[in-house]
Amino acid sequence: MHVKDLRTEPPRRWNERIDGIAWLPRLIDKTRAAHAGTLGAYLYGQSPVDRACLRALRLGHAEFARIVRDAPDDGAVLAALAARDPEALERARRWSERLGRDHRLFMLVLDIDDGYAGATWRPFKPVMNAAANALTWTIKRVRPSRAIEAANER
Repeated sequence: MHVKDLRTEPPRRWNERIDGIAWLPRLIDKTRAAHAGTLGAYLYGQSPVDRACLRALRLGHAEFARIVRDAPDDGAVLAALAARDPEALERARRWSERLGRDHRLFMLVLDIDDGYAGATWRPFKPVMNAAANALTWTIKRVRPSRAIEAANER
């Protein structure tokens, strides 16, 4: 199992899909990094898009963290999600179809911050990084996540 170090590289892009579900690969990367202590400036347990994806799957962060912790790869995560709730993947596919359309500006900002946006946007990356880091630092202080600790308690 490969665990990305999100202190030095971004998670998978928001529109990358696993079994037709956008955001899920990114959320898996963030979950694995949170378990490994390499989450860096990314949010885990506080992101509204993470919460929306998990709502579609009808899961909380701690339960999702347990599934990812126990799964050796993306396929095993999918299998565990399907076994837990046979309708979950279809709900998440429907949710992810609206993601880019409903949150177009946010996804552009995310792409610039993560370095996925094209050369046209490259000059804006330092500003986006500074703004995003300040925002995530504040969120982590005001609303710390206990999702990984809760996953490990059970």
